[in-house]
Amino acid sequence: MSLVEDAEALEFRARRRRRATVTLAVLLLGLAGAFYYASTYFRDTAPKPGPCTTEVAEVPLTPADVTINVYNATSRSGLALTTSRRAVDRGFRIAKVANDPLKKTIKESANIRYGADGEESARLLAQHIKGAKLVKDKRKGDTVDLVLGNAWKGFGPAPTPTATGPTLPPCPTVTVAG
Repeated sequence: MSLVEDAEALEFRARRRRRATVTLAVLLLGLAGAFYYASTYFRDTAPKPGPCTTEVAEVPLTPADVTINVYNATSRSGLALTTSRRAVDRGFRIAKVANDPLKKTIKESANIRYGADGEESARLLAQHIKGAKLVKDKRKGDTVDLVLGNAWKGFGPAPTPTATGPTLPPCPTVTVAG
């Protein structure tokens, strides 16, 4: 081999290396551009929050959701039974009907005993009874005790449902192709 051939071979290899380096650089720049374009495309087409809500509105508690024990703390016979029937007429569920297990003297119309889980149920029941006193105890669960007192005359007028706020339009459904 001659020295000229070796120089040509070296020059050919150098050009080949430069061409491979340039090709690799162009390919990497093209990939970087494609990733940038894709990221801006997905960022710009993400759904924008509108005047709708995707949160489920809290459903107000109804008498059908409340279980009560009706206890008589007076000397009037059958008071708890007749009151439990009136409570059923209003939509409440009845668990027990008996004399007050705590044997307390209640001067007001009624005591509503409840635990931490039954606070909302107790407040709903109190809306149906004029002059009832809410008494929180350490019970578990959301069952509420209606303890009838000496001033018990019966249930008051049924409360009117509270008006709800403005209704927002439903959110559009977003479908992601994949």
